[in-house]
Amino acid sequence: MSKAKTSSQGLEYVTLEDALSMLQYSDLANAFSSMAEKPWAGRVLKRVTTATYTLIDVQRDIDDFFIDKIVELLDGTKSREARSYLNSMTSLSELVNVVVVLHNVSIGRKPVVIFPTPLARKIPLVKPEEFDIDAFRRSVDKVFAGLVDRFVESKELSMREIALTLHKSVANIDKVSNYRVWRIVGIYHDAIAVRLCRMFPELSREPLYPLIMEDNIFREACSADLTELAKTSSGYRKIVLELFDALADSSTILKGVEAFDLATVLTTMSLSKTLAGGDVEERVRRLVRLMGSSVILKLIVLSIYTDTYKVELQRLLSKWLK
Repeated sequence: MSKAKTSSQGLEYVTLEDALSMLQYSDLANAFSSMAEKPWAGRVLKRVTTATYTLIDVQRDIDDFFIDKIVELLDGTKSREARSYLNSMTSLSELVNVVVVLHNVSIGRKPVVIFPTPLARKIPLVKPEEFDIDAFRRSVDKVFAGLVDRFVESKELSMREIALTLHKSVANIDKVSNYRVWRIVGIYHDAIAVRLCRMFPELSREPLYPLIMEDNIFREACSADLTELAKTSSGYRKIVLELFDALADSSTILKGVEAFDLATVLTTMSLSKTLAGGDVEERVRRLVRLMGSSVILKLIVLSIYTDTYKVELQRLLSKWLK
């Protein structure tokens, strides 16, 4: 990969310097104006300077930018090995989006998007009674077809289908071919599984197979109080402790599964720094950084928009993005 291309891709990410600079401002227009050289700033800047807007509008603009870049990455990846890793991580992210959309619709809430994925831009943020489940079914990848079909039939989520989809998402991951990438995908899988178990305790009754966490630790993470889990400092694998450390920091800003989502992103971004190089590792690292940048930028926007937890966010990002 040429130096020029690598440099231009670097502008796509949200760096620690970007984050700390933006958090000095009290309004979004000035915050994004200070980032004018960044390609993700233009769309949001136009939004916040030309018309009345909502927080959701801005966050959707951010998602749209990073989704475009993720789709570009997926489409441009020809290596079968690299595509396998990228598809696994994207599928896990999509699973959360699909489950949250269906769950919200089932309880009368608007569908929402958690992670930036190709499916996310096809999800209309409409009232639950206006949500077209048939159109949604046609737009999801075939790996989620059984999950959506079962929901259409029974009007509720199938825990068995969620478990099966978790398995399918990592079915082609090879621990031997690249251990550094495998551990990133593995902890991402386990964190997503824990997140879903915390949403639906009954999911823990299904056969779930964590890749990194020992089974007893995985079960504890699914059911233990998050504040207690975040205090854990010994006895587990280093990579699991890193996730719990990120959770402790994330819990100073967010609560419940939202804190777990942020901790998951911070952990995978931190681990991606260990990727040494080569096309496969570079592409996985780029996906992790794109996904993480989207989540972090939306968090920065929320902090500025609501004028809350700026100091806590500066402290957290200074630790994890350094």
